[in-house]
Amino acid sequence: MAKISFGKTVKYQGSIYPPNTVFEVSDSDVADLKKAGGWVKEEPKTEVEPKKSELDLLRDEADELGIEYKSNWGVKKLTEAIAEAKAQ
Repeated sequence: MAKISFGKTVKYQGSIYPPNTVFEVSDSDVADLKKAGGWVKEEPKTEVEPKKSELDLLRDEADELGIEYKSNWGVKKLTEAIAEAKAQ
């Protein structure tokens, strides 16, 4: 949920908010409320998928190529194994 305020008294979902009061609104209503003159005080929190590390990406590629590797292999060893598998 986002937080928004207005410079005037507003009614939102059955509640009346005086000017400059910060209140929570549904994420889907933010665009319309901004058009009506509201100021976003706190953006809605979006679910962001965490980025994979280089090591995780290499492990995924090794899995696709059918390379058997140990869990303690680092970037260098995985890179070498992938290059070798691609050369064959």
